[in-house]
Amino acid sequence: MAGRIVSSTGIKTIVKSGRRINVQYTTETDTWKRYLLSQAIQDDFVKAVEKADIPANATTAIMTETQHPSKMDQYPHFTTVYLDANGNHITTKHVYPQ
Repeated sequence: MAGRIVSSTGIKTIVKSGRRINVQYTTETDTWKRYLLSQAIQDDFVKAVEKADIPANATTAIMTETQHPSKMDQYPHFTTVYLDANGNHITTKHVYPQ
């Protein structure tokens, strides 16, 4: 479990279906800190978000967990939190790489 997001860092802003989506990764939760995330993982996440089904009112997609399978979902995925323009949590979804 990723824990509550305390801080995140922007990777890129994409435009999808005419909407701007801020793509970020978590740098700190209430249980851990991430000091470094490779550029390759950041790029893979951006590509995955570009093809993902993004909730209608989402303005931010934050990767909380890097690509991994899980007991509930054996396909490798990024765990992603979607926020609205006010920073409110909309949903948490699995986003799949290409």
